Amino acid sequence: MLQRRPDVLARLVDTAADPASSELGEVPPSFRAELDASFDAWLDGLEKPAADLAETWASRLGEDAQTRGWNERRVLIWLERIGQAMLEAALDAVEEGVPGADVGARRVVGAMNTAAAAFNRAFRVKAEEAAKRAAVLRSVAENAPDGIGIAKPDGSVMYANPAFCTMMGSEEASRGHFADFVHPDEGPKLAQIAEVAEHVGHWDGHLRYKRADGTSFNARLKAFRVKSANGETIARCVLVRDATPEERSEEQRRALEEEIQRAQAEALRELAAPLLPLAEGVLAMPLVGSLDAARTPRIIELMLEGITRTGAGHVIVDITGVPVVDAEVAESIVRAARAAELVGAEVVLTGVRGAVAKTLVDLDVDLGGMDTWSTLRAGVAHAIGHERQKRRQMRRGAGPLR
Repeated sequence: MLQRRPDVLARLVDTAADPASSELGEVPPSFRAELDASFDAWLDGLEKPAADLAETWASRLGEDAQTRGWNERRVLIWLERIGQAMLEAALDAVEEGVPGADVGARRVVGAMNTAAAAFNRAFRVKAEEAAKRAAVLRSVAENAPDGIGIAKPDGSVMYANPAFCTMMGSEEASRGHFADFVHPDEGPKLAQIAEVAEHVGHWDGHLRYKRADGTSFNARLKAFRVKSANGETIARCVLVRDATPEERSEEQRRALEEEIQRAQAEALRELAAPLLPLAEGVLAMPLVGSLDAARTPRIIELMLEGITRTGAGHVIVDITGVPVVDAEVAESIVRAARAAELVGAEVVLTGVRGAVAKTLVDLDVDLGGMDTWSTLRAGVAHAIGHERQKRRQMRRGAGPLR
């Protein structure tokens, strides 16, 4: 057989390269060189037992099939071509009276049949396993909560799971083109997605889709390519997750954060102007921090609420914790005192240090007869004493003390 190697090789190349008779697909220009380099592996073992020869052929055939990406049908066709070429060469040798040629012919036929049977069994088992895997994967896809779409390389949809169709609002989503379901405003983005997916292998991000009823929604998208062993794209796949629940949760989270911030701000405002009961008829409001136009109305509001609720006759406003007393602060204090007077209470101002007193004089602030004290302690003693004296006089029928 080795003497007839060129003849067998030529028969194989002619058969494989003939477009009218070959079912092996397109044959590359390098086919003859590849076959020539590997052909000795096919001839190797012709002197071995038939089982060993079949094993050699099966191993060689498996390598060729994997290299060229052949399916079961093409593998068996190639096995038939090789066996036929060798058998024809052996029969020619028999006709020429070459010693042992008839034995070689029988060995070729036996090896071919044994290898074909082995491959048939292997392919049958492989097909059964593939069918089981396909059934599992299809069940997963059919029950997946996210949309799954599979398309040809040109984008024509081959499969869309129920979740994908539900998102798009139509069973037609299992047909058509991927681009048909994308919002028109996202058109320019599709080219970018396709380019990245093709060269990087996948694309992750957000894309806006349109439903059959004309509405639209944002989705989290993962687009990727499925490629063959030789790097050719055989399918375009997308995993789509409706981002509407995520966006709704984000809106609710922001609303909750804003509500918490408002509540915190309200609590801080109340803490910034606490109203404390010190004795019967006496309330204290120690102020800390700067007083401005936004804070003053809240101070007056809390003060009036406390006076109305408790019937207090004196409110001690302590400004020890106010770092700067200027015209605006003085005006705020005067406004609070006037408001308290309207509901029958007097304001006692404490924490009037020397520098504060000088500022009030320099600003020519009219405190309207408001009692002022340098310390909170002195102001508390004054207010409590005044309230006690007022109650005693009222019990004697002398009327309220002013």
